[in-house]
Amino acid sequence: MHDRHNVALAPLPSVWPPDDTEESVLGTNLHQTAILTLRSGINEAAAVAVPEGTAVPWQAGGQTMIRQFRHPDGSAYTTLPDVFVYLHPWDDARRSLNVPEDGAPALVIEILSKETYENDLDLERGKGYSYRQAGVREYLTLDPQYRYAPEGGLGWRLEQGEYRPWRRDAVGRWASRVIPLAFGLEGARAAVYLPDGRRLLREGEVERAVRRQQQQALAEQERLRQIVAEHDRLRQEALAEQERLRRRLAELERGKDAPQRGS
Repeated sequence: MHDRHNVALAPLPSVWPPDDTEESVLGTNLHQTAILTLRSGINEAAAVAVPEGTAVPWQAGGQTMIRQFRHPDGSAYTTLPDVFVYLHPWDDARRSLNVPEDGAPALVIEILSKETYENDLDLERGKGYSYRQAGVREYLTLDPQYRYAPEGGLGWRLEQGEYRPWRRDAVGRWASRVIPLAFGLEGARAAVYLPDGRRLLREGEVERAVRRQQQQALAEQERLRQIVAEHDRLRQEALAEQERLRRRLAELERGKDAPQRGS
């Protein structure tokens, strides 16, 4: 009989990458702020792209479980993408989605962090492989800390079944082909841009923008009030001048009709 204390146990096989968990994807406040900015910006753009009351053309979620991606060995893999976009609305009350029933998202954005960057950037065995295999058409990684991707991010597009580099445009943004938006970093802050180049508002900017618009509206109302008041003043002056001329004309008419002296 062998002494079990003298037998070296073989390490248990590990699956790479491991399934995402709520704890593994939380990250820093900067990480979460980037996710909020991207998700809310994408959804705001969808809301204004169609008439009010009609279904949105795309919908973004964040850190919701998507089941049944696949590892290279074919085993199932659950991810919680930081930001993902489907080209149709989905039920917000659902706790998870799954690839066989819902299909793959059209776009996935991961925010790189110390805990996740190796998995996020791994196109051979990590998320890059699983997203490509499932048919995610655009995969973007952003690095607000500029530690893991020197230019602030790396992106790929699915072309003929393979991921090819998704290059930034002339102004340094990743312009999507699946939705009419572009993504980038301004310093350490994520940003979403409309086709005309305008940046959508971030958390902390909305109320300030609303107040600024209210102030501008009040200033415009005051300007219009002054214009109306000036118009009324000029109208009153014109009426007074008209009345003065009418009286003067009446005086001249009376003088014309009066008998001349000595006649």
